[in-house]
Amino acid sequence: MVAGDRRRANGLHLAQYLRPVRRSLAAATPRWLLVVLLFTVALVGCHLGHFSQTLPSTGSGTMKGVENRWTPRRTGLAVSGSYNSDNGSAYTSSVSNKTLTFELCGSFAHQRIAFVSGVVLAAELNRTVLLPLGGPTSAPRGASYMLWELLDLDRLIKQLHAAGIQIAADRPPSSAALPLSRDYDFMSLLRGARASTQHVRVDCPALKIPPDLMARHEALVFAAMDAMQPTQRLLDIVSSLSADLRNSTGDKAYNVLHLKTEKSWAAYCARWGSVDDGIVRDNCMNNTDNVGGQLELHRVSTKVPLLLLVDEIQSSSELVAAAVQSLESHNYRLVRRDDLPGLGQRLPLLSQGETALVDYYLGLGSDQFVGNSVSVSSALLLMQRWHAGKFATYYNGGNIPLESVMPLYQMPWVFTYNDWSAGTEYDYMVKAAVTSGVEVARMKPYCMYSGSTSSDMYQWFLSKGVAIIQHTPVWRDALAKEGARNREFNTKTRSHLYKSDGALVGTYQRIDIPILRQFDQYNYVLFTDCDVYFRQQMKLIDWGSPLPAALGMGYEMDDNFPFNAGVMLLNLPYMRQTNKAFVDWIFAQENGLYYEGFGAVDQGAFNQYYEKDIRGKPISKNFNAMMYHPLRKAARIVHMHGPKPNHYLKWLLTGECAFRDMCELGFRYGLCQYMSEYVQLAPDWNVAIEGWQACRDTPPSQKGFHHHLCAIFQALSHTRPHNSSRLQRACWQGSKLTTSVLTGSSVGLDAIAMAALDGKVLEACGQPVV
Repeated sequence: MVAGDRRRANGLHLAQYLRPVRRSLAAATPRWLLVVLLFTVALVGCHLGHFSQTLPSTGSGTMKGVENRWTPRRTGLAVSGSYNSDNGSAYTSSVSNKTLTFELCGSFAHQRIAFVSGVVLAAELNRTVLLPLGGPTSAPRGASYMLWELLDLDRLIKQLHAAGIQIAADRPPSSAALPLSRDYDFMSLLRGARASTQHVRVDCPALKIPPDLMARHEALVFAAMDAMQPTQRLLDIVSSLSADLRNSTGDKAYNVLHLKTEKSWAAYCARWGSVDDGIVRDNCMNNTDNVGGQLELHRVSTKVPLLLLVDEIQSSSELVAAAVQSLESHNYRLVRRDDLPGLGQRLPLLSQGETALVDYYLGLGSDQFVGNSVSVSSALLLMQRWHAGKFATYYNGGNIPLESVMPLYQMPWVFTYNDWSAGTEYDYMVKAAVTSGVEVARMKPYCMYSGSTSSDMYQWFLSKGVAIIQHTPVWRDALAKEGARNREFNTKTRSHLYKSDGALVGTYQRIDIPILRQFDQYNYVLFTDCDVYFRQQMKLIDWGSPLPAALGMGYEMDDNFPFNAGVMLLNLPYMRQTNKAFVDWIFAQENGLYYEGFGAVDQGAFNQYYEKDIRGKPISKNFNAMMYHPLRKAARIVHMHGPKPNHYLKWLLTGECAFRDMCELGFRYGLCQYMSEYVQLAPDWNVAIEGWQACRDTPPSQKGFHHHLCAIFQALSHTRPHNSSRLQRACWQGSKLTTSVLTGSSVGLDAIAMAALDGKVLEACGQPVV
């Protein structure tokens, strides 16, 4: 909408509110005066339209993954339109005459969540937000202050207007608040029975908005967070303290540690951990007395001041003393609030809410931030800093509970790529993995890359936002020497990965993931082989608890140990702590890189060295679903372990499978369903397309698997007439299938075999030979 059109739209919008007034005055007012009044209305409308023009983006973030291609049904506060990924502006604007007011509740951090949640709710309902100002309002439940008192309200409204969002500070109409609860579908009520209500008031929406809506409006969430800036007085205090910290060192930097040691926090953790709902909550107080060791494992700098944010009055003195001793023993340069020039005099003048705000923005502006992931304030800072690409971590391990209702934490995912696989099916598979990892799973992708920086694959990775890690292991030569031991025998009988030094280094690269500096801030990172694809958004919270103490791996062909290393969830602090010992142990074995009883190459090494940590604790099969296993509708990661799409297609054409009966089992079980999804991720791979077409055109017959097999051969014979003799041999190979597995009977397969002997294979399927 151009500026003039927008002004006209806003003028009409204002006029419709004044239409009843015009009618009531018409009988008693001279015509010339009515003309003047209407002209005034038009001028005011033009002015409002000019004010609400969409301005350039302020860096509030973009929709991630598959959301980039989604056109919102409701897009913003009092707006309708679509997300503009070209210029970074989240919403295009039009005016709504329906309004929404929401209540605030709780602490400073909870009120921030309430505001963001209310904005998302208004966006979904296409309503304008009315901030509850200008009238008698009580402080939010659980607090002695209102969030609006701490923020630059003009800036907040302007920044949200710049994002195309309509918001107003006005006294809302008096109405009862609709209670929001996750126990019932309040969204259906608001979209249905309450949709025609002019003004809707709801109670505090914090932690109650459906997670999928928060994910859908990700750009809006971060736009609202960025728009919440302190009043000028509080901003001056934050800026002054930040400058004092930076000027105290030559590095011009400072870090922040938000430490939870209050007595009330310990009591809360005890209650939270004892909730009897089947969820293990075990990370609330972890590592508090050993916090210095945890910071060291995350490689938080000891060269700059570390501002310790702790409630000096409400905290357990013993716990604070233990934490301080741990930090000082690891050489951290602690700074307490009382150590900051002038803050001691200012603190008595700051309210509880103002102190919380100052702490929050000191954490937001620091170089490195460390918090407690169970704390809502820390969790918000982790979310906002990660989104901005800043270092943020937590000392207590485990997951981030806030992610269950605000799924906006990008999970780090790492895979490897080596130029020895260039030009093979692996190029197609890694593209499918990255496409689904970014657009569906919405993860932050990293690639341990070995190859030319001018290659097409390298440039493709960059175009998809993959962070490239070029890493040369210090053990590379030692590995090549050890791999030469028994190479020919190992290659023939154990794995093709023994064939070359490049292949061995490529697979062993993943043992160095914990020591890569790119992952210092993370507690967990996901590793996968490139022959996977992702079916849902990946969130750490969905892996359950307790999370792996070392690393999580899953079953391979059978439900037995040792496990498969194609999908691993790595506990980075622990793996970092044990990495040197692990690498030393690998080369001390002198076993030609084969681990008897545990498996080949690094998979065998992981299983043997960390056996006590992982045996009996496999990850869910939904995170490592195999195509040759029964279909898992809830699968999140599908792993093409064993046969790849080209192997399945070869089996159809020739009856040959290099992976024993896995090809047969794939067609019997999940292959066709998974391929219907996979082909969308590999649209330029003819092998995947042909495999899917065979599945799509020939659904399994109720008469038995052999009819399905023949129908597939018939479909393929039309696309590959020159391969008709191969198709005959494939049907002949059908007589060798494990009939007890496929159909429970040999009837039909024998007929196919006999027909093949007579050279009439496709006639036996009821179709003429092509």
